[in-house]
Amino acid sequence: MKNNLIDKLHKKLNSVTFKSLSKEVYTNAKYNFKFINFGKSLKDLLKVNKENKNAIIVGGGPSLRKINQIKVLKTYKKKFIIIACDGALYYLLSNNIIPDLVVTFDPHPTRIIRWFGNTNLKKKDLKKDDYFLRQDIEKKFNNEIESNKKIISLFNKNARKLKIALCTSSSKLVVRRLIESKTNIYWWNAFLDDPNKKNSLTKKIFKLNKLPIVNTGGNVGSAAWMMAENVFNCKNIALLGMDFGYYKETPIRATQYYDVLLKICKDKSKIRNFYSTIYNKKLKKKFYSDYVYMWYKKCLVEMINNSKSNTYNCTMGGILLDKKIKWSTLEQFCKKN
Repeated sequence: MKNNLIDKLHKKLNSVTFKSLSKEVYTNAKYNFKFINFGKSLKDLLKVNKENKNAIIVGGGPSLRKINQIKVLKTYKKKFIIIACDGALYYLLSNNIIPDLVVTFDPHPTRIIRWFGNTNLKKKDLKKDDYFLRQDIEKKFNNEIESNKKIISLFNKNARKLKIALCTSSSKLVVRRLIESKTNIYWWNAFLDDPNKKNSLTKKIFKLNKLPIVNTGGNVGSAAWMMAENVFNCKNIALLGMDFGYYKETPIRATQYYDVLLKICKDKSKIRNFYSTIYNKKLKKKFYSDYVYMWYKKCLVEMINNSKSNTYNCTMGGILLDKKIKWSTLEQFCKKN
């Protein structure tokens, strides 16, 4: 019954998000085509894992900061390929960890640039979008101008050491920032729809640039998992900060897709209907999630169930549970693999 609700909501979300973003995605891909020579193809990373290392994927979920496993990551970082979602990059850099790859693909015109530091951010810009201010992330972000300056400084310091898996759908601001800071760019296309169908956006973009296509499952964490398995050919993959949900004390307004769900609901008093409480039997604790995250979780679980690799959830929070996904602390995973 719950899966049916998720499917129905996903179809409705498509009308609000995918259809409205499809033009922007193609416009970005077309614009970014002229910058392809400033980077390489994601295919160029296919043979870099010569030591057959396993992978740790670091997402930006609330557990990343609430469940402090950073000391373990520091201890074992050389043993693994560390793949960071864009939202986790600042946290890693501020803890002196340079990930082996950073993945970014969201086409939002103004938000994603903030993970890399927006060199043109002004106070007036903050009034237009309260996304970062209301997020359940670091308290440092409450002073957005100051935190942005720190991100700029830290990113600039490490930019040339970073490899960025940059999707062609990424915004002009992100692309310009990464090129100007001289990061090492590896281009790819997101799997957006059925390429065999007429007017497929995936096929249209591939014809334009001939870059590899990655199934993202709709979110950057799943895209990172896909790259760990199919680009780096990792046999064992650990997930960190991949909650797909929220702690019970998190206000609904602080959830990531609150504004999107509000557009669908149109009535604040009924928006709670788009959230569901989920019991994590491993932690014997309740979390809650919205149907956007639940859809993303469903997509990742399907990917994992169709894979040959072993996936370990080391998040220690959230709702990502499945028979095929092993439950482990990060330290247990690192010692075993």
